[in-house]
Amino acid sequence: MKRLLPVMLGLILAAVLVLISEQEPGRRFAPAGAVAGFGHSGRAADEPLNPAVAAPLPTLIAVAPQGFTSAPPGERPYVPILMYHYVRYVDRAADPLGFSLSVTPEQLDAQLGWLKAAGYETVRMDALAACMRGEGPCPLRAVALTFDDGYADAFTTALPILQRHGLVATFYIVSGFVGQPGYMGWPEIRALRDAGMEIGAHSMTHPDLTGLGLEELRAQVGQSGAAISAEVGQPVLSFCYPGGRFSDTVVAVTREAGYTSATTTIQDGPQSDPFTLPRLRISGDLTLEGLQWMVTSRLP
Repeated sequence: MKRLLPVMLGLILAAVLVLISEQEPGRRFAPAGAVAGFGHSGRAADEPLNPAVAAPLPTLIAVAPQGFTSAPPGERPYVPILMYHYVRYVDRAADPLGFSLSVTPEQLDAQLGWLKAAGYETVRMDALAACMRGEGPCPLRAVALTFDDGYADAFTTALPILQRHGLVATFYIVSGFVGQPGYMGWPEIRALRDAGMEIGAHSMTHPDLTGLGLEELRAQVGQSGAAISAEVGQPVLSFCYPGGRFSDTVVAVTREAGYTSATTTIQDGPQSDPFTLPRLRISGDLTLEGLQWMVTSRLP
């Protein structure tokens, strides 16, 4: 028996080394239980999926890269901010407004593929705001991708395309619409978080903020971020004005609520104020050449 003991220990050690060597190197996954009580997908075991979302949550979601190449100290190049809504197929004749707010999966795939091939990186809005405040590095040659409203296809369609290209985006969520037909539920939103995407706020019910009294305005702006933060387990730093409408009072309340940036629907403008950031609207009839011109005319 004493003679066999070293042989047995050697066989056990060899088996362990084989198992280790078979693990895929360099692959990172979102940590299990990022929020207490949740698994890899960020969904509680007894929490159902939103029936409006067709695809089930993956067991594991690869973490998208969040870094970018930094500009030299003291430099802050312009960062084009692209504004998306739906990623779906729409009959232009039957629904012209829906068509203008949508891109097809093939369009999004081609657009992101061109950005990647042209050497552009992506930056989340929280990182861009930190750069603007002088509290973090600034990207050398980056584009910010934003998706408004929290539609179901943000999870089912946009997320897989973003992950295929290794890019990140900021998703602005209307907290009061979460779980309604056509919108993501909290499990899907947590899955975006686990994939390295930023979750921002887009008010509670998407009203025109400029027409609200001060108390209701504070509720729409502040409570939306608080509700999302409680569900995703991390601070919500980025805000998007519903319909792009804002005023001096709306901007002041957004600052007061603790956000670090807010985006508008202004097509062109300076990036001197992080609370009135312009965005480039990506519509259904935008060609790839049109997107290329929009980006390269602002960031060669």
